Amino acid sequence: MLEYLRSFAYIEAIETTGSIRKAAQALYITPSALDRRLQELEAELGVILFERHARGMRVTQAGEIFLHHVRAHRADSERMRTELDRLKGLHQGRIRIAASQATASFLLPHAIRQFQMLYPGVGFHVRISTHAALLDSLRRFEADIAVVYGLPSNEDVMTRLEIPQALYALMRSDHPLASLPEVDMNACLAHPLALPDATLGLRSWVNAEIACHARRPDIALESDSLEMLRRYVSNSNAVTFQITAGVARNDPADGIAARPLKRDAATSGVLAVVQLRDRTLPQPGDAFVATLEGILRAASAAPHLPLTLSAHPD
Repeated sequence: MLEYLRSFAYIEAIETTGSIRKAAQALYITPSALDRRLQELEAELGVILFERHARGMRVTQAGEIFLHHVRAHRADSERMRTELDRLKGLHQGRIRIAASQATASFLLPHAIRQFQMLYPGVGFHVRISTHAALLDSLRRFEADIAVVYGLPSNEDVMTRLEIPQALYALMRSDHPLASLPEVDMNACLAHPLALPDATLGLRSWVNAEIACHARRPDIALESDSLEMLRRYVSNSNAVTFQITAGVARNDPADGIAARPLKRDAATSGVLAVVQLRDRTLPQPGDAFVATLEGILRAASAAPHLPLTLSAHPD
């Protein structure tokens, strides 16, 4: 098994770098040794795993099948180790998450901290991704679950949880709109806007709300970074937008006020927790999905309020 996984590491490095030389450098072996191991593996399997071109190496369809099979095998091996650890009472493991930006500031840090209070031996790896990269992480078994806003329907994934989201306007805490319990888009359009760019799913919802009004938006800033937008409005007169999972009620230190936006458009948003279809998650992964569900359902029960972050334990 170990030799099989070692061969996989070689093939994956070639696929990632597109070059025998670069892959060999990353693996700390000579290019000739790596090329020889690739030829031996291709002879053993009876297929060509890579097409060799002047510009580098390109994986073949057979190579894709081989990589998918071994990634699945590696994921199953990791799940086996986690289950064995659980039986030994170690409560150890690592949960790998691919996530939308909207979940990075509050939801995931809060959920991970809450989970680790119960299971301190479980570690996490979180990768913030676009929709395409997020799905690729699941297919390549580089992520156990994905926590994603606005994911289009996809036959490769199975939805574990869907929670409707409210839309919020964010502004500095002493902004004129911050004195209101809720705001409408027309009031927001009287101020400069800091908007997520078209690569983020949130932009389509914001655009739908803007389109319900005759006033043209004054877009002061567009960015693919929600954190940059947040920082920008904290020191300007601009307004930006976020979903429920991206704002918090008990966070006075950052100088940001979050106010529910009165909806004018029929558009709505959903946050989903998904996994690769037909894959069995390690036990910690299933338990963490349950933790997320508890937090998100509590928030959806009071959709006019952002997430409540509990105090740090003593």
